[in-house]
Amino acid sequence: MKFAELKKRVDSKLKENSQEITHGSQNNLEVILEIVNKINSTLILDDVLELVLKSAIDFTKSERGFIVLANEKNNLEYKLGIDDNGNILKKVDFRVSKSVIDDVYKSGQSRFVESAQSDNNFDKSQSIFTLELQTIMCAPLITGKKKIGVIYVDSRLINKLDDKDVTDMFEILAGQAATAIKNAQLYNGQINAYNKQQKINSELQEAKEEAEKSDRLKSEFLAQMSHEIRTPIHIMLSNTELIKEDIGDKLSPELLFSFNSIKMAGQRMIRTTELIINMSEIHAGTYKLSPSKFLLGKEVLLPLYSEFAIYAKEKGLEFVFEFDSDDPELLVDKYSIHQIFSNLIDNAIKYTPKGKIIIIIGKDTDSRSKVEIRDTGIGISEEYFPSLFKPFTQEEQGYSRKFEGNGLGLALVKEYCDLNDFELNVESKKGEGSVFSVVI
Repeated sequence: MKFAELKKRVDSKLKENSQEITHGSQNNLEVILEIVNKINSTLILDDVLELVLKSAIDFTKSERGFIVLANEKNNLEYKLGIDDNGNILKKVDFRVSKSVIDDVYKSGQSRFVESAQSDNNFDKSQSIFTLELQTIMCAPLITGKKKIGVIYVDSRLINKLDDKDVTDMFEILAGQAATAIKNAQLYNGQINAYNKQQKINSELQEAKEEAEKSDRLKSEFLAQMSHEIRTPIHIMLSNTELIKEDIGDKLSPELLFSFNSIKMAGQRMIRTTELIINMSEIHAGTYKLSPSKFLLGKEVLLPLYSEFAIYAKEKGLEFVFEFDSDDPELLVDKYSIHQIFSNLIDNAIKYTPKGKIIIIIGKDTDSRSKVEIRDTGIGISEEYFPSLFKPFTQEEQGYSRKFEGNGLGLALVKEYCDLNDFELNVESKKGEGSVFSVVI
């Protein structure tokens, strides 16, 4: 029975001034109202179960009560047991008429048993006779047409159940309890999900911090080692140049070649260590942009053109510097922009066995300053494009590769472009050359 039906019945009898309505009926209505308010005052599942069960035991004058709820597999599980003194019963004390509980849950209909010891219908029920049960009240917990469990009370005393108000109240309690329990389960599920998400977020944050710490330590280690390597190399190169100048014209062609080889190898090592230091600074977050005003062509690209023209000439390459627009004045970090174009020009010369390299200063369609570095070199395969800007990667790997390098140049170009909010674009076709453009 529903609470609204009980209230309607009482109200109707009051209007009719019926003799059937008694002080007890009105009192029952007040009791059920109080119980409903009480069990809906909390969303903590354990509190709801305890309030429901204590209320059921009190107004039915039962000796014990139990609540069993359905699990995910739709099997009933013991949740709570209480005696008439308010003591919480252990799971081992869950000895009841399971036949009654199973029947109520399957049928979805309440069962009320009075004088069970003399009822022939229970001759085969060993539990009822073993426990000496006389009165049993059991109702399904149903919410939204979904069965979520059963509420059960019993007693070794014979309680008269012919008073319909008692059985109606028990069913009303079961209906209200089902709603309160379902709400508490949903709330409990949300709390568990929130706590689980918080735990995952905490673990992710710890993992992130650990990874950042590891990356920072690695970068600091690389930077320290790079400094330790670069300093002695500078000393070696300086002393080699002093020796070369000292013996001057006494050098044989073989010794001159050896001195030049030492110089080139040393410069290669210095360039490698500088790349490592620069990458380490960026990854460690210690590199700071220092904007200043300068002319892009005159103060950056022209000096780089002059520096790399020697290497281009040695390879027999045509090396051209063109202006498609006025020389733009910039307010950006000069060191990083110098590193961007130094690496791009170096790569163009390195990967162009023959042909032409062009540096062009111009404008894009939005009138932003743009620098293009075009070459007729080996180009880049479509498959390698996703790895183009990853550190320590090259299209040709291993000791048998044709071109020297450590795979840091383009990675640094991308990092410096991102730091300055420059736009970096690449067009390339294998065997036909590449175009790298930087929009500032």
